[in-house]
Amino acid sequence: MKVTVERSTLLKSLGHVHRVVERRNTIPILSNLLLRGSEDGLKLKATDLDIEVVETVPADVVEPGATTVPAHTLYDIVR
Repeated sequence: MKVTVERSTLLKSLGHVHRVVERRNTIPILSNLLLRGSEDGLKLKATDLDIEVVETVPADVVEPGATTVPAHTLYDIVR
């Protein structure tokens, strides 16, 4: 996956999505965000199994794909 996205737009969406994710979780994958790049843009998805938050950010997607990343780490880097 290869995407280009404006920092301020990504930060705003990460601010909404990362609040659902707990730093320490008994199921480690729930501490991550799902990032999916497609022709629609970059989709960010997070869940705590009770609540799911999905945001789509306008992005230039060169290579579509998907991955997970630690939510709070990515938020701290972009901030």
